[in-house]
Amino acid sequence: MKVKNLPGRILLLSLQCLLCTTLFAQITPPSKQWDKRFGGANGDEAHCVRQTSDGGYIAGGVSASHIDGDKTEDSRGGSDYWIVKMDANGVKQWDKRFGGSADDQIFSLQQTTDGGYVLGGRTESPVGGDLTKGSRGNYDYWVVKIDSTGVKEWDKRFGNYSIDRLTSLQQTTDGGYILGGWSFSPAGGDKTQNNWGSSDYWVVKIDKKGIKQWDKVYGGYGDEVLSSIQQTADGGYILGGISGSDISGDKTEKSRGFDDYWIIKIDANGVKQWDKRFGGSHYEYFSSIRQTADKGYILGGYTSSGKAADVSEVARGSYDYWIVKTDSNGVKQWDKRFGGTKRDQLEELQQTADGGYILGGWSASGIGADKTEANMGKNDYWVVKTDANGLKEWDKNLGGTDEDLLYSVQQTKEGNYIAAGGSRSGISGDRTEANWGYDDFWIVQLGCNPQAGITADNNADLCATGSVVLTANKVNGFYYKWYKGGAAIADGNKRTYTATVAGKYKVRIYSGNCSNYSNELRISNSCGLIADNSGSSLSKTNNQLATVTVYPNPSKGNISLTYKSLTSGEIQLNIFDITSEKLFTKTVQAVAGNNHYQLNVSALAAGMYTLQVNNNTIQQQVKLVINK
Repeated sequence: MKVKNLPGRILLLSLQCLLCTTLFAQITPPSKQWDKRFGGANGDEAHCVRQTSDGGYIAGGVSASHIDGDKTEDSRGGSDYWIVKMDANGVKQWDKRFGGSADDQIFSLQQTTDGGYVLGGRTESPVGGDLTKGSRGNYDYWVVKIDSTGVKEWDKRFGNYSIDRLTSLQQTTDGGYILGGWSFSPAGGDKTQNNWGSSDYWVVKIDKKGIKQWDKVYGGYGDEVLSSIQQTADGGYILGGISGSDISGDKTEKSRGFDDYWIIKIDANGVKQWDKRFGGSHYEYFSSIRQTADKGYILGGYTSSGKAADVSEVARGSYDYWIVKTDSNGVKQWDKRFGGTKRDQLEELQQTADGGYILGGWSASGIGADKTEANMGKNDYWVVKTDANGLKEWDKNLGGTDEDLLYSVQQTKEGNYIAAGGSRSGISGDRTEANWGYDDFWIVQLGCNPQAGITADNNADLCATGSVVLTANKVNGFYYKWYKGGAAIADGNKRTYTATVAGKYKVRIYSGNCSNYSNELRISNSCGLIADNSGSSLSKTNNQLATVTVYPNPSKGNISLTYKSLTSGEIQLNIFDITSEKLFTKTVQAVAGNNHYQLNVSALAAGMYTLQVNNNTIQQQVKLVINK
């Protein structure tokens, strides 16, 4: 067959393919759902935010304010730890101050398995106020354990006579805590080893009461500063920071430039297993490290290097976000940089439920390079979302007309994003509340507002009627498409299914300001509907079990399982992997009404699982993500 004008047709097809690729690659960023300001008359800055088991948030940072504004307790000294507990909509529930007569600054916090919180940072205060132990030196590690209402249970300090600064802490699977930071101090006091150089990584392991179990120093002959520590799936720890050392001490690879990313893998007792260096020809600054679902690691910070050595992309501005993905042995798989034409500084990152990554920091750049939105003021919050391969999906600029510095970002269990930092802006741009003082905590939630729960008509008995109409709540401006096995099968917000057809079904909900929101449904061969924990609510006549919820999800070790039973009796808990192999089973006694059960899943590797609750008549199950 003879084809006329072949070059023109090829060009047209190429343009069409390019257009399709561009359209599907562009994902509209989520919109701001709310923002909140918390502060007093002086300086207040949030360094960390985490979602809590009740769906609210806890934010912690530093405050120099007395009782005024949002602050209900007077300053102890120059600056204090300050934490603010909020509900799911950012409304303050309570606040607490902890400190001594000098400067105390919090850098890390976490909700603990008992529902309380652990706070970590540095102190230069003597005994007095909330400090029960005298100063070791200029600065010491300071850990404060509080209950669920903010009442102090205990505090501990660790250090020697020079500077010791805690930057990261985490509760461990044994109920204790791992503390990470850096130290200028020699052996003495709480330190059992001398430094290799002027400053080294210093890791301290304590039990659940704050009693030290061991400590270790890691470094070379130059300067090392640890920024982030996390327990890994094998019970050991991954450490991340910067190093200016060449091969020496614990450092096995030569420096790339002035300062490089330096990560160390240690076992459960602090014995070094390996170390890796990543950098370019100039300066790299390290902020955050997380183990990924494939048991590798994602590293984040910012770089002033051009394209050289481990930095594979050219500079955008003076400093750019720089992330590095490694395998489980620390071997680099890829790296990506993001920035505008000026300074962009990444402060925290996290793997998201879809396998991608959320990056949060601050930016002085306007529109250009990787930035798609103009700055509101001097510096603004800048959030970047990537896919699993580090390719940018969207970015979001948030700020007012002055300076706004983001230090913490996390994905929520609902799939939204919570960000926190310090702001000097008044009402302007994205700021809806006036400042109380010089700097205030500024908390922002991003996400898709509609939560389109799915219900079954009239609590239909599927085995009797043979079919059921499932309805996704109608939200104006949103579009609905139903899927089975990845293939689109229907549009609209209603869909009829027969009870005898087993399979996995999804409804995807699209709008102009969200990428998508999905609820997944499952119909079993036994005529029972099974719902996951993404907002679905399916029911059946005489169903003895209500929708099961799990928190936290993703989890790192312990989960809280909640379900409602209409009758008492035995309930079986099962966990299956993605191949449907049963990995765990336990029988518990249920009571009529609400049931709560604590489950330790620390033995599970990072990945996706199904948690099933079975009373031999009806099954309910949820997706469970282990993210270590």
